[in-house]
Parts: sequence; structure tokens; C-alpha cells
Amino acid sequence: MPRFKTLQLKITLLETRPSVWRRIVVPAGFNFYQLHMAIQAAFGWENSHLFEFGKHGLNDPDGIGIPNDEMPVKDARRIKISAIFRKVNDKFTYVYDFGDHWQHQVVLEEITDKDIHTAYCLGGKNECPPEDVGNIRGYQKMVDTFAHGTTAEKRSYRQWLGLRSNEDWDPAHYNQREVNKRMALVAPEDLTF
Repeated sequence: MPRFKTLQLKITLLETRPSVWRRIVVPAGFNFYQLHMAIQAAFGWENSHLFEFGKHGLNDPDGIGIPNDEMPVKDARRIKISAIFRKVNDKFTYVYDFGDHWQHQVVLEEITDKDIHTAYCLGGKNECPPEDVGNIRGYQKMVDTFAHGTTAEKRSYRQWLGLRSNEDWDPAHYNQREVNKRMALVAPEDLTF
């Protein structure tokens, strides 16, 4: 098999309406912790919760994350993503925040020999849910509130999100430049152990 250097991945946050997804390009030499950090940056998550990669989602017998006494997983810092993503359409699941259970499907779309040293985003759609919104039901409630809620309900969300009194949270917002600014902060040399 020829040696490849770059993987293009499509990551979709499952069950979101409207659908939230990102298409990213990462070095094939990234480990799963580096991929976790790239996904965090691409979506705008704050890296304030645990995560796990696996074929079947959370508590996968072959799960990959940061091991601790309560989570016997393979160490994400020691496993290269190229060990799992070997051919186009290979899929894996990424779960972030075990309480809210944000489940992402990661699909390998393309393999190239392009030489890159950091991850970047090619495209995406829609705003990622805010941290601690309360899982997919909490997210959908917030989306519905901004679309059809009362003034008092919207005011409550605005205060929680730190928005101005006349500002609405827009689920359709997506800014490629903002995403890539965040991704540029993921320095691969700082993430190896």
C-alpha cells in the first residue's frame, strides 16, 4: 500500500436539525488526541468534557480516549488515526461530553499524498450547539425558542449565552474564517507525548 500523508474527513454531529457538519483535512500522522483537538476547534467545542472514539460509540470495547480509573480505553495519544482510517468510507464514532452525549460520525472521504503539517477545514454547515445546552433535546428546544419562543424565553437564553438584549442565536451561522482561525491554534508539535 502506498504511503499517504493527508486524510480528508467529514464529521457530522448526529441528530442535529439543521444538520451540523464539518469537512476537515488532517495529517495522516495525527494521533487520536490530535484529531480530538482538531474536531473541537472545527466545531467550536470548548474541550471541557471527556471524549471517546470507537466503532460503536461510547463504551466501545476498543474505545480510544484518555485512560483513567473509570474509563479503560486505549490511549488516544498513542494511536495514529491512519491505523483506523485506511480506506475511503471508513467510519468511526466520536462522542464528546458523556452527559450531553454529542455523537459525531467521522467518515474518511479522501486520501492524498499532499504534505501538510496542521489541520484545516474545507467547509461546513450550521452552528455547533453551545456547551452544556443539555443534549440534543436541549439544543432543539433552544433552536425552537429562538424561532418561535416568547420574549421571556428568548431573554433567558440570551442571558445564558451572553448575547445582547436584541441578539438572537442563529443555528444557520457558519463562518469558515472563524473555524480555520481556531484550527490554526491546534499546533501538532504541542500535542505529541
